[in-house]
Amino acid sequence: MIANDTVRLIVEFKDFNGNTIVPENVSLKIYDTKQNLIETVTDNIVHDSTKYYYDYTATDSDFIFEFSGFYNNKTVLSRQLVTVKFTK
Repeated sequence: MIANDTVRLIVEFKDFNGNTIVPENVSLKIYDTKQNLIETVTDNIVHDSTKYYYDYTATDSDFIFEFSGFYNNKTVLSRQLVTVKFTK
C-alpha cells in the first residue's frame, strides 16, 4: 500500500469448519505496529453478502486492522498487518 492512499479492508468470517458466518455488531479497529489503538470504526462498514469491508486512508506508517463481531454469543475476529510504502 502507498502512503496516503485509500485501501479497501475486507474480511470474511468463517467457523471452525470453514463455513462462512455472518456475525453481529461488526466493528473495525486500527492499531499501530506496537499494538496501540489508533482508531475504532463502527459506522460505514459495508456488509456485502458474505464479506464486510471498509475503505481506509492510511497515513505513512504500517498498521494492523482488526475486524470483530459476535456470532452465537462468542467473539470472532480477524487481524492483518498492512505495510505502507512511500512509493511503489
